[in-house]
Amino acid sequence: MNPLLVLDVVRFEIRRSLSPGRVAIWSILVLFPIALVAALRLLSNRATENAEAWGMALYFLVPEVVCLLGLLLWATPAVSTEVEGQTWIYLAMRRSGRNLVLIGKYLTAVLWSCSAACVATTVCTIIMGSAGGLQLWFVICVLSLLSCLAHAALYILIGTIFFRRTMVTAVFYTLLVEYGLAFVPAMANRLTINYRLRGLLADWMDWTTARTVTENIGGQEAAWVHVLVLLATSVALLAVSILRLTWTELPTQQEG
Repeated sequence: MNPLLVLDVVRFEIRRSLSPGRVAIWSILVLFPIALVAALRLLSNRATENAEAWGMALYFLVPEVVCLLGLLLWATPAVSTEVEGQTWIYLAMRRSGRNLVLIGKYLTAVLWSCSAACVATTVCTIIMGSAGGLQLWFVICVLSLLSCLAHAALYILIGTIFFRRTMVTAVFYTLLVEYGLAFVPAMANRLTINYRLRGLLADWMDWTTARTVTENIGGQEAAWVHVLVLLATSVALLAVSILRLTWTELPTQQEG
């Protein structure tokens, strides 16, 4: 597989996605956490006293909400849009065409969502004042990147399996597993992506409350373990998606 062809797909997808609707969605994703943080900053009389609480709020708003909402819109329908647009048959006829488009759409979704997360984080840390800081900004941006890499691969896989009701399945999985199971104090929560992200937040920021919650829910693990698991999960999920497309003949709209 030629990496230059993947970059061509990314450039094409970015140009195609620069529509007023997509730009408006991106702007909403950026403005959503900014508006909430600004409102909390104005309403709170002790806005700078508890930096840990502000940081936890920013983490929830950006890596766990903005990133996932963006990826639900851009990564989940990667395959279904081609099937519904009747272009999948042309991709299937070209050598490595399906894989190139899949990886290109994956990287495009990561770029769109991560850029929105980083812009929102930058403005929010400025609004937070002394409760923010360069360290919090850097940690949230890195966590946003890891969140986008892992969740995009997950949603791409869901899209290759449930290409008919992709969005419904992805939303159901997110609510049940990433927002539900991740808070259950059992071994199963270690299978979730958000558990790893919260562990990294506690380690890198060295916050007592966040570390205590993480240890009570799952236990103690080093930061490098969380990073390694997240990166390995991203690669594994993307590889399974490629294999799924290689072995499966997706029906066209006329056949469906």
